[in-house]
Amino acid sequence: MKKIIYGILCSILLLNASCTDFMDNIKPTNSVTDEGIWLTESSAMLFMSKVYRDLDGPYYSVNGLNDHAVDILFTDDCIQIGEKASNQWNLFDFNASSAPIDRWGNRYSSIRRANIALKNLPDSPLPANVKERLMGDSYFLRAMFYLELFRYYGAAILIDKPLDRNTDDIFLARATPEATLQFIISDFQNAADRLPVTVPDDELGRATKGAALGMMAATYLYAAGIIDSKYYADAAKTARVLVSGDLKGTYSLYQNGFAEMFYEDNEHNSEVIFDIQFAYPYRWSSAQTVLAPPEPGTPAEYGWSKDHPTASLADEFEMATGEPFDWNNPEHAAAPYENRDKRFYATLHYNGKPWKNKILYTAQNTPGNLNLKENPNGMYSAGKPSCTKTGYYIGKYMNQDVLCGYDNRGRGVGGGHNFIVLRYAEILLTLAEAENEVNGPTAEVYGAINEIRARAGQPALPAGLDKSEMRKRIRHERRIELALEGKRWFDIQRWKIGEEVLNKDAQGCLVTYIKRPDGEIVPTYETVFVCKKTFMAPRDYLLPIPQSARDKNPNLDQNPLW
Repeated sequence: MKKIIYGILCSILLLNASCTDFMDNIKPTNSVTDEGIWLTESSAMLFMSKVYRDLDGPYYSVNGLNDHAVDILFTDDCIQIGEKASNQWNLFDFNASSAPIDRWGNRYSSIRRANIALKNLPDSPLPANVKERLMGDSYFLRAMFYLELFRYYGAAILIDKPLDRNTDDIFLARATPEATLQFIISDFQNAADRLPVTVPDDELGRATKGAALGMMAATYLYAAGIIDSKYYADAAKTARVLVSGDLKGTYSLYQNGFAEMFYEDNEHNSEVIFDIQFAYPYRWSSAQTVLAPPEPGTPAEYGWSKDHPTASLADEFEMATGEPFDWNNPEHAAAPYENRDKRFYATLHYNGKPWKNKILYTAQNTPGNLNLKENPNGMYSAGKPSCTKTGYYIGKYMNQDVLCGYDNRGRGVGGGHNFIVLRYAEILLTLAEAENEVNGPTAEVYGAINEIRARAGQPALPAGLDKSEMRKRIRHERRIELALEGKRWFDIQRWKIGEEVLNKDAQGCLVTYIKRPDGEIVPTYETVFVCKKTFMAPRDYLLPIPQSARDKNPNLDQNPLW
C-alpha cells in the first residue's frame, strides 16, 4: 500500500505528469513561498510531502543515487573495502574539505522548508484541524533534521523562520549543545501536541504522537551521554508513555519473524513507530542491490556487496542457550553458526546459509571445488572483487524473493521496503537503559529486556544483576537487536567507547573446506585480520563542519581538533 509521500498526493492532484516530477519542480527557495500554496489542503499537502521526502535512511535510492550510512561504516559492526572512501571510513582519514559525507548543507535546506510551512500555516484559510496537523508534521520534521545535526556535529545554528538574505542576518553562530537539545525537544513536544495517535491507511507514513514522543525519548537518551546524565530520567519518563502510559498498546513487538519484520509485505506492522517511505519507481531502497552477495550470477540477482559485517558483530550474538559465544569453547568453534540467537540468522549472511534456493558459501572455496579463491561469494575470490572481505554479508533487510540487479530502474526489480527509523523494541531498550541508570535494575528494566529476549527465543536475564552488570547486558542487547539499523555509531558516541572498540583491527572469519584422511570434506574456521581501524578521541566523536560552509559564514566555528 503506497503511502502519503506519493500515493494520496498524486491522487489528490490527478497529475498527468509523474508525481516525483511535479514535486521536483517545486523550488524550496522561491515558488513554494507563494501564498497560493497554503490556500488548499491538496497543495499544502504536496508541499509537506517534499519535506518528508528529505528524510533518508542508510540505503535508499532517489533517481539512482545511493547513500551509505556513516553510522554503520564508522562502527565496529561493518567495514567497506574496495571503495574510494574505504580508508576514510576505517581510519577517519579525512578533513573538513574531504569528509565522505556532508549532512550540514542539505539539512538546512530541509529546515528552511519546514520553517516556510510554520510561517505560513497559522494565517492560512485552511480548516484549523488541517493546519494543526500540518504544523505537527512540520515541527516533527524540523526536529528530525536538527537531531541529525546534533548527533553528527554536536551543535547547530538554530533557525526558526525562513531567512531572507536581503533583510536578515544570515551569518549566524552555532548555539550551545544544550540550547540545540532544548530546541529539538521543544519541536518534538509541539509535534506530539498536534499529531494523532494513529493514522488511516491512506496516510501511512505520516508522523504520529508516538513517533514524536519516541524520538524525544531517543533524543533524551543521547543527551544523557553527551551533555548530562540527568536526562536519563527524562528518557525513561518519555519512553514509559509508549510502554505503560497513555499510548500503551498502540505498539507491540512483531511476532511473525524477526527478518520478515523488515520486508515490504509487512510494512507498518505493530512494531513500526516511524519509517521512511519508499515508492518504486520514484524512490526505492537499493539495499538489495548494494548489499546482496555477488552471486547467484543471473543479471537480476547479483549484488554489489559493498559493506561487510565484522566478526566482532557476529561473535556478539549469544548461543541459543543464552551462553556467550566463545571461540575458545571447542563446541562453539567447531560449529560457530549452529544453535545461535535467532537474530544471528536474520541479521547476517554466513557460510552455509540458504539464499535464493541455493547454499551461500562465504568460504574461500566450496565443498564441490576445493581450489582456493575460486568461490565468487567467498573471501579472497579471484573473480569477484565485490566478494565478502569478512566472511559475512548483511542479511537484515534482505528478502530472497526480491531481485537485485545492477540497474533496477524501470525493470520492476527495485526493493520497495521502507526504512524503519524507530520501532517499539528500541523504545523498550531506551526505557530499560534509562531506568537502570536512574534506579538500577528494577522490575521494569528486567521486564523490558526480557520481552525482547523472549521474542528472539533467548532465556530471561538472570536475577540479581547489579547496575553495572545490567548496563553491560543492555548494551549487548541493543547492539544485536538494532544491528545495522543506524544506531550503533550514536551509541558509541554517547557511551564514549570509541577508543575501546574502534582502535582494534577489524577481523573476519575465514572458512576453508578441507578433505580429511577419511575422505570427508569439512569446514575449518579461523579469525583473520581484515583491515586496520583507528580512532582519535575526542576529535572523531563528531564530524567536521564542512569547510565550504565555514567559507561562507565567518561566524561558524569548527569542531575540536578538525
